[in-house]
Amino acid sequence: MSKPLVTIIIPVYNGEPYLQRCFLSLDKQIYENLEIIFIDNNSKDQSIKIIQEYCARKYNARLIFCKKQGPAAARNLGISESKGEYISFLDVDDEILPNKFFDLLDGFEKFPNAMMSIGRTKKLYQNGLSEVLEMGELNIGLNTSLIPGLFWLEQFQHNPHISSILLKNNINKRKFNFPEKLFFGEDIAFFIKIGLFSDVVLIDKNVSIYYRHNKSSISKANRSVTIYERYLQFFEIFAIPYFSERKYKKIYSLALHISQKISFKLIMKLFFLSNKKNYSYNMKNYKYPSYYQLYFFFFKILPFNYANFILEFFTNVIKYYKIKKITSSSNISIKNFLNIY
Repeated sequence: MSKPLVTIIIPVYNGEPYLQRCFLSLDKQIYENLEIIFIDNNSKDQSIKIIQEYCARKYNARLIFCKKQGPAAARNLGISESKGEYISFLDVDDEILPNKFFDLLDGFEKFPNAMMSIGRTKKLYQNGLSEVLEMGELNIGLNTSLIPGLFWLEQFQHNPHISSILLKNNINKRKFNFPEKLFFGEDIAFFIKIGLFSDVVLIDKNVSIYYRHNKSSISKANRSVTIYERYLQFFEIFAIPYFSERKYKKIYSLALHISQKISFKLIMKLFFLSNKKNYSYNMKNYKYPSYYQLYFFFFKILPFNYANFILEFFTNVIKYYKIKKITSSSNISIKNFLNIY
């Protein structure tokens, strides 16, 4: 196997407590042809000094600065600065296993048309418990374009962890980037963009460790807003505007339909949690078709489960016909979609 250059992009914001473990993880890599880029995102602690000392000892590591706040902006800057044929990401408080790049490059060797290779991630909690993150109904081996993107759009919990992937470095040409207005779920949005139009490979090997602790971005998000509100921000800030601007394409029209259905259901859950106080003003931000007023009427007068059944039935009928239009003009079988969904 040839050894192309792999760029590892590591955003850092006040990462001082985790940097030594991060360095050790990098130093243990068996694959040697690496470019390591740390992106400081306006740290207030000693992160910059510690990283500079590490880079001074390493011929292949450097530090750059990103004034714009947020992991999405930092990663996008890292992508633009990368020289590698392949790109990988690592959050400073997580860890990649020594054989990660050999394992994921092997996926590209077997399926050269794929754009993203994904391994498995072990999630480790502060209390010592652990689990391997589930990838849902995706197949070990090749998953053809469109199916992964739609699956991840509907099943947030089965998205890959950011440290578990390897990408071909042509994403700038394909205009795939992290949405910088989104501070939580920006990695999910990135994966969805890629999975709608690119083949991805799933490797049945652990390649990274995700440390879940009280200071992680997800833990902070869960303390500041409810999980429904956090998911709703994803659709309001990213999905609805992004797919609406591109809805003239069949794939984006389908993704918009799915996004509207999910966001509407989230609003209705908040509507019921507030004892049916008026939550309808939020609906203006989601550009729903006019017939959603009828769905809202059912949620006003019926118990949630009954109204939700009506919503699911009719939106799934529409989704089926949108999928049928796509598959009728491509080599993708509609059975593949039905197996996933």
